This record gives sequence, C-alpha cells and structure tokens, in this order.
Amino acid sequence: MDIAIIGGGPIGCYAAYLLMKTGHRATVYEKREIGDPIQCTGILTSEFDEFNIPLGSFLVNTIHHHELNSPQQKINIKQKDYIVCRKKFDNYFANIARKEGAEVLTDHCFLRKEGTSLIIKNKDGEFSTRPDIVIAADGPLSPTAKAYGFYHSDRENFFGVQAVVEGKFDPHLNQTYFGQDVCPGLFAWVTPESSTIARVGLAMKRNSKAYFDKFIQKNNFKILEMQAGTIPLYNPQQKLQKDNCYLVGDASSYVKATTLGGLVPALKQVQILVDCLNHKKNYQQSCKPLVQQLKMHLLIQKIMAKVSDQDWDRIMAYTNQHRIRKIFERYTRDNIIKLVFHTLLQEPRYLLLAKYLL
Repeated sequence: MDIAIIGGGPIGCYAAYLLMKTGHRATVYEKREIGDPIQCTGILTSEFDEFNIPLGSFLVNTIHHHELNSPQQKINIKQKDYIVCRKKFDNYFANIARKEGAEVLTDHCFLRKEGTSLIIKNKDGEFSTRPDIVIAADGPLSPTAKAYGFYHSDRENFFGVQAVVEGKFDPHLNQTYFGQDVCPGLFAWVTPESSTIARVGLAMKRNSKAYFDKFIQKNNFKILEMQAGTIPLYNPQQKLQKDNCYLVGDASSYVKATTLGGLVPALKQVQILVDCLNHKKNYQQSCKPLVQQLKMHLLIQKIMAKVSDQDWDRIMAYTNQHRIRKIFERYTRDNIIKLVFHTLLQEPRYLLLAKYLL
C-alpha cells in the first residue's frame, strides 16, 4: 500500500520504518526540520528497552533515582530512566526510516483534504497526493485529524513551559515537586542533563508561565534556553480510525495523564497499527491493552487535579514505607495498572483519595 504519514517526529518516522520493513511504500511529510522545535523533556522509562533500539546516538544521561517532593515530605525512589536529546532522537527515527527506503520530506506542510486527496505545500507551491492510507502523526493540534473530522469538542490540553537551566545538580537524580503552590494539578520537574545543566519545567491547563516563573525564581536557576509546547490530555472517547485515516501519538491523545509522557505508549501504538494494517485487524480494538493503562492514568490525574497539600503529604508518607517503595521501584509509570494494584493491596489507605473523584 501507498501510505502518507503526516508528521515527521519519532512516532511518524517509526511508523514509516515499520511499514517499509513489511513491504509498504511510506512517505513522511513534515512541515519543519526534523527535531524542531523541542517541546518535550525527553525522558523515557526503562520500558523503552523493549524496543531493542540502541541508545548511543541520542542518550544524554541516565537517571537512577527519583526524588518526590510534597510541601512537607521528601522521598527517594530507585528507578532507571533515560534522558535523550530530542533532536538526535527524532533524527534517529527519520534516518532508520530513510534507510528502509521511506521518503522523509521536510518543509512539506499538510494544508487540507479534498475528497480522497491530500493537498501538501512545499517551497515550490501546492500539490496533491492520493495515498491508500493516511496516518496522522502531527501532534496534539493535528490539522490532519481535524480535516478528517476526528476532533472532539471536549478535548483538553496541558500547556508545558520548560527551560534548559544552569545550576548544581545530582546528575542521576530526577526531582518532582507537587503542591498547590508549585503546580496545581500536576508537578514541576528538574531533570538533569549533567551536574551543571538541567531541564526544568511544569505543565498546567492554564497559568503555566506564571507558576513556571515563580518556580525558576524560587530556585534561582539561570535560564539558557526556553521551550514550550501543547500536550494533550488522554481522551478515552477519541476514535482512532475513520475512512482511510489513522491517528497515532499526540494526535490520538495517547499520553499518560499523570506525567504527560507519550513516547513509549505511542511507539507501542505504532507497532499495533502496523500489525493491524498488515493483518486486517481492528485498530481500535487492538489498542485496548494500551487504553486500559491510559484510563488508569486518567483516573489518577482526576485525583491529582484536586488533591490538597495535606493529602500530598499523606501520599508521600504512605509511599515512603519500605514495602511501597519496593513496588514503585519494580513497576514503571508505563505499567501503571500493576503499580496501582500492588500498592493498594499493601496500603489500602490510598483509597481515601477516592473522595476527590466524587
């Protein structure tokens, strides 16, 4: 099949790579240069190891511990994460797609849909193409998804603000800060690249910049580079396929609502999609295992959106018990169902937080 992929990020290019390997013709259309602009912290859980992708060309740092801070509590969880250079990460996937024979065309912008044709604009003007399949991998505000009538009026987004900063850091310790004064509804993060450079940011549905500025000033960080981006909140009502168009990644809202991380779920989603196209399976149904995980994240995020500072302190106290820390160290954020199941078995007082769902 002739397949057009709108969006040249790692998700779109990974789709092109897998499709070319299985005998299809894939063309990627990306409106910018690959990897620009940077709109992501670039942190991957160790579940990324499942993809058997060599880290060497894009790995910046490896995290070994996570420090969780509530207003009055601090705990340390041992867990490995990878910090990647997003520009190099994105280009890695573009390069493996090209090596398999895919066309990865930059400065090619999707404009609109006309019947069964796509109208693309490049430096020479507009042209039309009529692929057998269209894959929308063009982000949370996906023009492709909108053109095909996918968008729900109730889709919500977070707005992330991040900076590369200079300071003094433990290079293998990722820090997160919870609380109404820091980042209501989510958390602020300090993710080190080295002992002197870190990525610092937060995300909210509104007022992100005001809370970000306050966090930067409080910690006296020296900003070297600013970044910002829109991040979708997972919507369980989102359809994934309509006519000959399929959604993946941020365009489909497949993002962990508790952390707003989407790379690992989206890469898994691409594997599912390619398998469905090759074997004529139902894409929406085949994504159910991922959906179950994402729904659990969404349930927890609904609690996070309302939880008080006092209850954040209680959460940290419960989590700081040796038996609970061991569970958090065993299961990553990409395996949230097992994490929640085992923690509730060991510490049922977490159930008191269900009051925030009422």
